[in-house]
Amino acid sequence: MGDKKTVSLTQFGKRLGTRWEGTQAREVLRREIQALGQPGLLVVDFRGLEVLSGSFADEALGELLATLVEGALPGRYVMGRATREEILEDLNLKLAERKLALLVGLGGKNWTAVGKLPPYLEEALRWVMDRGWGRSAELAQELGLTVQQASMRLLALGQLRLVHMEAESRAGGGYQWRAQSLCSFISGR
Repeated sequence: MGDKKTVSLTQFGKRLGTRWEGTQAREVLRREIQALGQPGLLVVDFRGLEVLSGSFADEALGELLATLVEGALPGRYVMGRATREEILEDLNLKLAERKLALLVGLGGKNWTAVGKLPPYLEEALRWVMDRGWGRSAELAQELGLTVQQASMRLLALGQLRLVHMEAESRAGGGYQWRAQSLCSFISGR
């Protein structure tokens, strides 16, 4: 259903601290994500890192995510994988400053959104992640929203590249939005 590639940040060292190192990492990550088909998921692996400074994180991931949110590379997504949440603290601050977010799997079915995500979007993201996918009409019904409010939330998550969005035709005309979690759209769940 799509391409998936994992890149371990430990290839740049276990203690990642400088903006220059982040620039080098960003170029590798950019090449890897550009090589993916659509939809494509680049998994950035934080496991094994001892230090991830804000300067490195901002240059490598903040810049890359900002480029994606601006509309570059449609159908491509970035997700993280970590075992220790504390390694993500500086990344969390830098992404929050940029009003960006990154979905990070913490092993098993545990995940967190790192960065800035308003509570109403986090609620919608949790709903999609728990189900694997969902439509705006279903989200509206479940959370007591209008279909327009639900659609706007799903579209905002899609814009932030936290879910994969598809427009589906309705039998009576028009269309509705269907969101797939990044954890499931590659596996087809």
